[in-house]
Amino acid sequence: MRNTIKSAVLAGAFFLAAGMAFSSYAEEEEREPVGHITLYVQSDIRAGDWGGSVDVALEEGACSVESVDIVNEGMYWAGGDEPKVEIWLSADSGYYFKKSNKSTFTFTGDKVKYVSASTENGREELRLTIRLEELDVDDMDLNVDGLYWDEANGIANWEVLAEAKNYKVRLCQDGRTNAVDDGIGSVYTVAVNSYDFSGKFPGPGSYYFKVRAFDSRGNAGEWQESSSFYVPEEKVREWQGQWIQDGRGWWYRNRDGSYTVNGWQEINGTWYFFDQTGYMVTGWVDWNGKQYYCSDSGAMLVSTFTPDGFYVGEDGARTGGGHL
Repeated sequence: MRNTIKSAVLAGAFFLAAGMAFSSYAEEEEREPVGHITLYVQSDIRAGDWGGSVDVALEEGACSVESVDIVNEGMYWAGGDEPKVEIWLSADSGYYFKKSNKSTFTFTGDKVKYVSASTENGREELRLTIRLEELDVDDMDLNVDGLYWDEANGIANWEVLAEAKNYKVRLCQDGRTNAVDDGIGSVYTVAVNSYDFSGKFPGPGSYYFKVRAFDSRGNAGEWQESSSFYVPEEKVREWQGQWIQDGRGWWYRNRDGSYTVNGWQEINGTWYFFDQTGYMVTGWVDWNGKQYYCSDSGAMLVSTFTPDGFYVGEDGARTGGGHL
């Protein structure tokens, strides 16, 4: 008896589902399919812009454009970004969206890429997602303006660039024998619009700095150069720190009285390593999985052979081979 009841319930459910499917099919039979859809897409978004808009107009199809939204919009568009756009379409009265795949659509105007489409609300609405063409990095302007020296303190300054995620800055000296690059020491990466070079002037002379901006995708502006100013001997002595030797060895006291512990410090264009107590290290240094060699003076060797016959590269790190 229980099996009979169970079978009857299943049979009832089957016929109910079949009836609903037939009813849905009958409703669709009473409507016409929207058919092929052609959309005209035009965007004013350019690399380097803040915001922007996308216009979508219907050229073919029994439907209308209800809304257009940029779904990956941030504060800033960088070169290489692909704006992603969600478009909602509504079928005309008496019509429904029978298909929702790439072949359903043709796009005119700007170049776009089909991403996906799905129907909603009894196939009366369709959500279409597309991507615009990759934004051209050449449309951007990442060049920094307003470079100037705080000559009293040896600090480089420049105007904030809203599009910049960070800046690279380098100290340069007029009249250096290297005609390609007057740079001294390292290129520094900073997130702010200034850099304190006061302790990095190797001696009296005429100095300038150069800076370039990078955005969130790594796109870079051109190097911009400041005007030069002359640093006299007394300023060099005032701004620099001081080497101090005691019974344990050499350490370097910075201008503000601090000293480096368990790490590298660049002093007058040369890199030195200091141990956990702040004393200068000589010989081999293991650092972040690489090996470096500091001479008896403490200076890190670069692009040469070490006294025990190993080659260190331009960055000071020991290469895989190269033993004498």
